[in-house]
Amino acid sequence: MGKDLRGKELGVGINQRSDEFYVGRYTTKHGKRKQKLFRKLQECRQWLADSQYQDEHSNLNFPEEMTVKAWFDYWISMKKRTVRPNTSFCYRLVLGQGN
Repeated sequence: MGKDLRGKELGVGINQRSDEFYVGRYTTKHGKRKQKLFRKLQECRQWLADSQYQDEHSNLNFPEEMTVKAWFDYWISMKKRTVRPNTSFCYRLVLGQGN
């Protein structure tokens, strides 16, 4: 647990530097370290909680900025395994993707 300049406990992943900035640090689920500086302790705690939650619940297979075309390509590749070839062709035809 980190401490502030007066010796008060701040919590896991938060420290206060000698220039009175607060530093929030955590390690992602892939082992990469993240850190950010803040003037206020509450901002640091909020960022740390939000970042850790986002890291814990993010899914690499489905990025947030996925386009509709990319999603369709992923979906049709999964669907090809369970439907007949003609059905897959009809899905592409109806949705304007051609062959």
